[in-house]
Formats: sequence, C-alpha cells, structure tokens
Amino acid sequence: MKFVIEDVFRIAPDAYIELYFDEPFNVALGDFLGLGRELRKLDRSGAAIVRQICCEPKREKGSDADKAFGASKASFVENMTFDVAAHRGTWETIPNMLPERVKTLGTLELVAVPDGTKRIVRGSCDARLWGFGGVAERAIVREIEKNYVRMTKFTNDWLASHR
Repeated sequence: MKFVIEDVFRIAPDAYIELYFDEPFNVALGDFLGLGRELRKLDRSGAAIVRQICCEPKREKGSDADKAFGASKASFVENMTFDVAAHRGTWETIPNMLPERVKTLGTLELVAVPDGTKRIVRGSCDARLWGFGGVAERAIVREIEKNYVRMTKFTNDWLASHR
C-alpha cells in the first residue's frame, strides 16, 4: 500500500534539515507523540546524514494495543540516509515483531517553495500476513498518516515558539 504526505513549513530547506536532525527537537517530538525514543546512530560526516533510532510506542494500560500485545513490547527501528545537497533521503522502518513479513520504506524530499519548505514523504507498506495483510497495511498507513498530522502541528508550534 502506497502513501504520500505533503506539508509546508515556514522555514528554509537548510534550516528545516537542521531542525529535522536536531536531537532536542526530536526528543520533544517523541514525547509529544508518545514514543519512547533511543538514538542509536547519528553520523553527519560527508555529504549525507545517517541516523538510526529505535522507537517504542507508549501504551495505556487496558488500551486495545495493550490487550493485543500483552507483555510484548512493540517497537521499530528507523533507518534514514539523507543526502544534504539533494534535500532527499530514504528511510525504512523495521518492526521488532515479524520483521521478515512487514516492510515499510520510502523517501523524504524537501522542496523550496515561496512560503518555505514543502516536505514530501512517499512511502509504501507491505505486510505479508496471510489472511489479514491488507488490514495490517491499512492500519499501519493510517497510523503513519495520523502521526505526520501530529508531527506537523508540533513542528509548526515549535517554530512559532523558537523564533
């Protein structure tokens, strides 16, 4: 299942790149989204930025996710390689459960527009789960889209309060 998410931020592309890879910003964003977050790698040497993070969604006791996963902790690793000059990166997420059956990957592109920077996220989700792969793909994409709406709000609020 493919998806495209576009948002515009009132910040220049190079400044957005700095913000996107800024650790204090990302820690605050993770708290806002309810994601436990561990930075595993951040390499800014050369023409690319390479980052690996591990995220573990925080679950409310008694929630549907809590009932479904029980004591198991659902988490994922996100790998991002970003070409600074091209303003384009590739990403993939690897879930800790069924990593050989669920693939989510895509690109992040930043385009200068009159109002600032347009962030274009293109992605695809492939869940090879017999009998309910399509249901899982739709649920994963819905969650990604929902989180990008929340990320956009947080980013705009951050930009407004840090000018």
